[in-house]
Amino acid sequence: GFTLIELLVGLAIFGLMASAGTALLAGSVNASAQARRLADDAGALARTQGLLTADAAQAAPRPWRDAQGQAHPAFSAGDGALFTLVRRGWANPAQAARASLQRVSWSLENGALVRRAAPMVDGPAPGDAAILLDGVTTAGIRLHDGNGWQTGWANPDPTALPRAVEITASGPQIGQIRFILPMGPGGGR
Repeated sequence: GFTLIELLVGLAIFGLMASAGTALLAGSVNASAQARRLADDAGALARTQGLLTADAAQAAPRPWRDAQGQAHPAFSAGDGALFTLVRRGWANPAQAARASLQRVSWSLENGALVRRAAPMVDGPAPGDAAILLDGVTTAGIRLHDGNGWQTGWANPDPTALPRAVEITASGPQIGQIRFILPMGPGGGR
């Protein structure tokens, strides 16, 4: 047999090993959750950059009309959204009766950078927001017109596009991010 003291020492050693194992397991679970969050954040950033790049690269110099018939330029900035533009290349795998042009709008809404796409170039307002980056507190835009960077876009030609767009976004979760996007072949006209 064992004495009572030997049993107590054995239980104490077993308790220490069990608590160390629990601490290791908890640390592993926390590290896994943090790695998953970081991977999700990196994926969101890559999706945002990909969509911004595609929208800018496929910008079309085509003005559009809203539901009331009021004309709007092909590119606008600071009108309630960071920017709005008409882009080419809208995929149509179902062969629906619609154009390959699409009107998209990027804005900062409720702490998130969102993209809205209209179902048609002319007419209805853009649809539901696709949240791309969460935790954004500020967002800004600068535009290059061929002569330098400016904060607004007031070109009298409704088909004019800037040569490049700079988007900055910041927040406690994402830090400060800057995207510089060259515009499509119609940019700088």
